[in-house]
Amino acid sequence: MVGLVPPYNSDDDRSEGDDMTELYETEALIIRELEQQGPCRLDALAYRFPACTWNQIFIAVDALSREGTISLQPRAHCQYLVSLVSVRTHALRRVDLDRPVADTRQRTGDPFGE
Repeated sequence: MVGLVPPYNSDDDRSEGDDMTELYETEALIIRELEQQGPCRLDALAYRFPACTWNQIFIAVDALSREGTISLQPRAHCQYLVSLVSVRTHALRRVDLDRPVADTRQRTGDPFGE
C-alpha cells in the first residue's frame, strides 16, 4: 500500500557505539563457534545464529576476514567455507615493520582497522 509509514522501531535510534558493540559481540559468537565446531559454510554459519540477521553475520565475517582472523575459501557456486586462521599465521600477518605493533581497530574504533 502506498503512503504507509513503517512502525517506529526504537532500534533505529541506536548510536554508532551500540553498532560497534553489536559487531564485536557477533564477531565473538562467530569465533567461538568456529573454535568449537571447526570450519563451515557461510550460509550454515548464519543459520546457527537465528538471533542475528544475515547482514550482521556478513559484516562481522567481512571484518574478521579483513583483519586476518578468519579465512574465506570459495567452494561451489556462491558458497564459501569459513575457517579460523591459525594463531601463528594470524600473528605473522599482523607484523608491520613500519608502524608500532598495536591493534589499530581497537585504537580507532574502526571495524576495518583503517
